[in-house]
Parts: sequence; structure tokens; C-alpha cells
Amino acid sequence: MQPPADPASAGVRVDAGHIGPESAEAPRILRSDQEAGELTKLDLDLIEQLQLDGRVPYAVLARRVGVTEKTVRRRVSHLLAENYIQISAVTDPALLGFSAMAIVLLTVDGTRSPAELADELALLPEVDYVTVTTGPFALQAEVICVDGKELHDVVSGKIRRMSGVREVEILPYLRLHYQEARFAGIRVDDGRAGVRPRALDDKDRIIIARLAANGRASFRELSTELDVSETMVRQRFSRLVDSAAVRVMCIVNPLRLGFRSTCWVGLKVGQGAKAVEVAESLTQLSVVSYVAITAGRFDVLAEMVTVDGEALLKVLDEQVRSLPGVSVVDTWLYLDLHYKALQPRQGPVFPHARDIQTV
Repeated sequence: MQPPADPASAGVRVDAGHIGPESAEAPRILRSDQEAGELTKLDLDLIEQLQLDGRVPYAVLARRVGVTEKTVRRRVSHLLAENYIQISAVTDPALLGFSAMAIVLLTVDGTRSPAELADELALLPEVDYVTVTTGPFALQAEVICVDGKELHDVVSGKIRRMSGVREVEILPYLRLHYQEARFAGIRVDDGRAGVRPRALDDKDRIIIARLAANGRASFRELSTELDVSETMVRQRFSRLVDSAAVRVMCIVNPLRLGFRSTCWVGLKVGQGAKAVEVAESLTQLSVVSYVAITAGRFDVLAEMVTVDGEALLKVLDEQVRSLPGVSVVDTWLYLDLHYKALQPRQGPVFPHARDIQTV
């Protein structure tokens, strides 16, 4: 991934302290457990519609699901308050100032349960995704940092030192190739499925940063902040969506929706094959929600979201193992998942920051 451009070079100065949350709050973690009770059919219908478009007006949403707008507002507020969902921008982390990412594979020494360690890992601000899985690595944590030094410091200074961790292995991302966070079972064929890295200017990046913090943020407020017209903000946002640079949508833990055979799949590429081509082939599979090209023991890492073992077996046997260039396929089923929507971090995410203004 390309490091973020210097905002000063584009005529916009950004106050990083205002990009993220105004106060240091506990992270909102979307758990996979059932402690808060079952989701109703209405909840599932609302989640499905909000995964298609997180900014759909509540009046339109009410008509689609067949209830009153008041009921929709109440249920969505409940889902947000209970951390079932977040409504946020899904985008390339580099656009939010994060240029170093990795999956960290952990083995444990038996003194603490993987569940305990997962709880602790999920509290780290640099960690947005923690999985407890089958296989030799009891846990995996996705670490998202502003640069390589921070990545090294987090892994060496925090994760390696956690009680109960035996060994740590890092798979640095060479490229976050694809994200598709819809889990309705059928990918919508609108020509814009998934999110991919794009080169954008700094006003676009500021719009994305605001929508990452609050996916339903007012375009009017954004227009005032950027000193441009509301129409201009809407046009920019539309272009961002059309180019697959961003999707504003409902973020939800797939295990909570009943996709119990969700897993990481690590692939090694054979001699003469290209990791980029294998990664691109994976994006064509409807069950694939995430693809990263990595350094380390695997060349490509993918997340697959399926309802049961039979569905996963069919995909692996009929579609993944037969991909040209794939020599090794390794699969780790999720037992638990802690999921945080990526938020712009308060602090020096953007270099040379001051305050937002056009110059």
C-alpha cells in the first residue's frame, strides 16, 4: 500500500486530533457471543438493508422492511447501543493514515485461555480484528499501524509480552487487495462489489475519515468543515462509492448472523505463479470477504464466510484448490471473533497536522 500523501502538499491542512473521536473511549467491539439475546427477523432485515447502504434514509428503510420509521429508529439505535452493529466507512486503511498492516499469528503456553487473550488483544487500539481459531495458531490479530516502527513496537512491546503468549509470527501485508463486508449470502451485482485501494486527494480522504468515525455524518456539516458546497461533498462521495474506494455500511460480526463456518484461508503460490492473480481470482468468490497479499509463510490470506461445514467444503474443493497457481491451502475455522470497525485514530495520523481549512 502507498503511504498517505502529505496533506500540506494538496492545499488542505488536517487536525488529526479532530479526525478521530474527541475523547478516549473504550473500543466498541462487535462480539460473536449471544449474551445480549437473539436478533429478531426485523433486526436481520434492517442489518441486510444497512449492509447494502449504511446511509439509506430511515423513512426509506421503514418502507423496505414494512414497519414505521419510529420503529426503525428505535431498533437501529438498540443495535448500535448494544454493539451488534456499527455504521462506518469501509475503505483502504492507508486513506486514514495507516500504512503498515499485518496479521499476527499467536501460539499459547496454556497458562491462559485463548478467550482471555482475545479479550486483552481486542482492547489494543492498534488491533481491529481478533480471531480464536482451530489449528496450530490459537489466535490471530490484525494489527493496523501508522508505520513500520509502530507495528514493530506493538508486536514486540505489547503482544509478545502478554501473559500466556508462547510464540508470535508476523505476516506483514504487502497489499490489502480486497474488502467485502456484506454477509447477506448473495453478493449484489452492481458492478461495485468490494473495496479496493485507490489514489485520492486530501479532501476525499477527510470525507472518508469523517464517515469512518460516523457513517451517517451529515453532508452539510462536512461541507462547512471543508468550505465547499454540500453538492460538492455529495458528488465527491458518489465518485468515491462508484470507484470502489469506500462503502458506508453496517459493520457486523458474521458469527452473530449465523455464518458459523467462517475462517481464514492461507494460500501458498506455486513456482511461476503470481500472488496478485491468485488474490484477484479469490475476489470473484461470493463467500470471500477479505483478501490480503502477505509476506511470510503464506503468499495470500483470505477470509471466507459460510453458513456451515458443507458449504465451506464445497468452496474449498470446487473453487479454491483448483485455482491456477495455488500449491498449498491451509484453513483455520473461527471459534470466536472480536471485530472493531476501523476508525481514524486520535493523534498524529496525518503528518504536519494543524486545523482543517482550505488555503
